[in-house]
Amino acid sequence: MTGVVPGPAVPAQQQFRTLPGETGIVVHTWKLPIAFGIGTKITVNGYPIPNTKWGANFVPGPPGVHTVAVDATQWGMAYGGNFARVEVFPGRTTEVHYTAPAQIYMKGAVSAERQSAPGLVYTYLALAFVVLMLAAFVALMVV
Repeated sequence: MTGVVPGPAVPAQQQFRTLPGETGIVVHTWKLPIAFGIGTKITVNGYPIPNTKWGANFVPGPPGVHTVAVDATQWGMAYGGNFARVEVFPGRTTEVHYTAPAQIYMKGAVSAERQSAPGLVYTYLALAFVVLMLAAFVALMVV
């Protein structure tokens, strides 16, 4: 008998882009431009990477499969954490992209390409609601 073996579906592992260069991982971090006072924290295999910033962060490492976890931080608290398993090849740099969420109760996006900020639609809806309520308040005060 040939064909697909029945059973639970297993999602395929993401394929991260690799470029020729020093062996390691480049973690590109991004946040909304209006998100002031937010930092980033990166760990690889549970070890924190010092001096991380928004933008490109190079983490040297040996070839193999590594777990990259990224969090956004504000006032000493981490939020929006997410992780990915990344394969590093000799003489290659693997690129990982992290986007901080627009809402602190959501996970950030970790992927092979830059994503839009998770929760951005909810932020726009909340902003529209506030503007609508302010307009209604001003209309009631004028009448």
